[in-house]
Amino acid sequence: MKTYYNDAKETFNTEITALEKVRDELDESFDQVVDAVLATSGRLIFIAIGKSGIIAEKIAASFSSIGVASFFIDAGNAFHGDLGRVSADDLVFFVSNSGETQEVLQTFFALRQIFDDELKTVAMTGAPESTLAQNSSYPLIVDVAVEADTTKLAPTSSTTATLVVGDALLIAVQKANEFTRDDFALYHPGGSIGKLLLQRVKNVMHTKIPYVRIHTPINDVIYRISDFSVGMTLVKDDDDNVVGIVTDGDIRKKMLQVPMVKKSTAADYMTEGFVSIDANKRNSAAWKKMASHNISNLVVEEAGEVVGIITIHDVLDE
Repeated sequence: MKTYYNDAKETFNTEITALEKVRDELDESFDQVVDAVLATSGRLIFIAIGKSGIIAEKIAASFSSIGVASFFIDAGNAFHGDLGRVSADDLVFFVSNSGETQEVLQTFFALRQIFDDELKTVAMTGAPESTLAQNSSYPLIVDVAVEADTTKLAPTSSTTATLVVGDALLIAVQKANEFTRDDFALYHPGGSIGKLLLQRVKNVMHTKIPYVRIHTPINDVIYRISDFSVGMTLVKDDDDNVVGIVTDGDIRKKMLQVPMVKKSTAADYMTEGFVSIDANKRNSAAWKKMASHNISNLVVEEAGEVVGIITIHDVLDE
């Protein structure tokens, strides 16, 4: 049977070599683009077409995710009204490996005419002598020696390198703005990221808490755990104090170690004490605490009172 993984490895090697070349040739022009991004009072606009357009759209989306207003315009649609989306205070990125792509150049010079050459522009191109590079405010050269495909024509190494340079710009801007995980969460309030970083334990905890007594027979403990969806039960002593916890894992681990299983009680399986977290802590703090203790649930307390249970699924699942 024919195998292809050696061909795949060769592709990786070719593109890695291309990235190393682009990395080694980065200079102060990169710094100038970062400074231009930081100084821009308007939006970042990325204009390209074809495969480069796909890369440009991703870079624009990444900048939006860190609170830098940005969007993508397909150069093929620019002449059908999209030029009106550009303002004089924007910074416009034109992405073209050859720097001679007709639709990109038409859009470039149309905007130059609209704004009397006042518009700041960045050329992301592999050709320093190209029309696009020579006429842009900030030429940012992304020059790869060779494409990775068999014809050496299809956008492969060049699009990969452009994407990585876009990521490098993004991260440079993040660092300059001291952008944090909490900042990131503000722009991702939905899904698991928002759930983990923004919501607090009290928003997702289970308030119906299973309890048993120290002397509760183990069969009743198992039924109690099964009646709830948190995989555990808290254990109270005769004075109604919470003194421990019994989890599914405790029962599995100790079942063979406890003699006369049918006559055993919660005390035989209980882990004395428990790990807790304040209800007002963020879910990310709960996740870190569970990870550090290698457990999958926490007791939730507020003002010293047990008010709920939170599990690893509560903080990570959609």
